[in-house]
Amino acid sequence: MPRERPQPEPYEPSWLERSLNRYLLAGLVFMAALIAGFVVYQARESSLRADAARSQLADYKKIGRSLFDASCAQCHGDNASGGASAPTLNSKQFLATTSDAETHALIAGGISGTEMPTWSLDFGGTFTDEQVSQIVTYLRSLAPHAPSVPDWRQSGKAAGR
Repeated sequence: MPRERPQPEPYEPSWLERSLNRYLLAGLVFMAALIAGFVVYQARESSLRADAARSQLADYKKIGRSLFDASCAQCHGDNASGGASAPTLNSKQFLATTSDAETHALIAGGISGTEMPTWSLDFGGTFTDEQVSQIVTYLRSLAPHAPSVPDWRQSGKAAGR
């Protein structure tokens, strides 16, 4: 029969092993809490994003209206209802046929050959890209109650208003 070999004494004392086990257990508990937190966060994330989007949209409408009133209403009229020298932007036809990107480009770059100036800083105007987006958001917010104005392109004088 083979002879049993003597076992050396453990290198680490037992108190150290118990301490390491406590830290390991604390780490596992922390990791489980962290994972549970991520699950809860993910469940709430969609509603948080929706709330943030609604809040941003409301802010953009408010700021866009203020910018429009200060810079655009003198030509396009109050609530974009058309002015003596500019088209009616609060029109079902305009809002249905012009995308946000097109409206943004028209505001930012202006329309050559007309009185519509460039408004974007990129083209020598005074508005940032975000401010142009805020005006577009304001104009888009007019769509649900926009009247039908088939000749929206005509200024108030040209349309006989």
